[in-house]
Amino acid sequence: MAARTMSLLTVTLTVYLLLWQLLQRFFTWPVYYYGRLIELLGLLLFVSLAVLTPMRFERMGLCTSSGTLLRSLAWGGGLGLLFVCALIFYSALRYGEVRFSLTVLGDISRITYFVVAPFQEVLAKSVMYYSFELVFEERHPHLANVMSAVTFGAFHVAYGIRMMLLAMALSLVTGWIFQKERSVWGCAVAHFACGFFPACFGL
Repeated sequence: MAARTMSLLTVTLTVYLLLWQLLQRFFTWPVYYYGRLIELLGLLLFVSLAVLTPMRFERMGLCTSSGTLLRSLAWGGGLGLLFVCALIFYSALRYGEVRFSLTVLGDISRITYFVVAPFQEVLAKSVMYYSFELVFEERHPHLANVMSAVTFGAFHVAYGIRMMLLAMALSLVTGWIFQKERSVWGCAVAHFACGFFPACFGL
C-alpha cells in the first residue's frame, strides 16, 4: 500500500511539472489557471487513492467530532488573527498608516479564494499529508508533514521560488494544526487568512 501511495503521489507531481513546462511554452496563462490545474490533479489523486487504497475519512480530517472541529477552528482562527495583526503592524511601519481594502473587482483569484483555500487544504492535508502517513506507515508524522509541505510547495512552481517557499512554510504550520487536532477545517481558516489578507494590506 505504501509503494502504491508513493507512486500515485510521484506520478501526480510529475504530470503537473510536465504540463507546466509544456503549457508555458505555448501559452501565456495567468498563474490563476495553474492553481486550478493543481486542484484538478489533486482531485484525480484523491479519486485514485479512494479506488486503490483504504481511506479512513476520520484520519483524513474530513469527518470530525464537534469538539475537535471547534478546537481546530480556534487554532486556525487564532493563527489567522495573529497573522492579520502582523500585517497591520507591517503596513503601519511601511506606509506610516494602515492601508486596507477589500476591493477584489477584476481579480478572480481573490474572489474565489473563499472556496479555493479550503479546497487546497483538503488536498494538502486530507490527500498529501495523509498519503505520506500511509507511505511511512504512520510512524513518522513530522516527516509526513515535511514531505507534504515540500510537495505542496513544488505544486506552486508556476508562482516562482518565493511563493514556493511561502507555500511550504504555510503548509508546515497548518500541518502542525492538523497533527494536533486532526481536522482540516482549522487549517483552511489559517490558509485563507494567510493567502487572502496580504493583498488587502497592499502586499
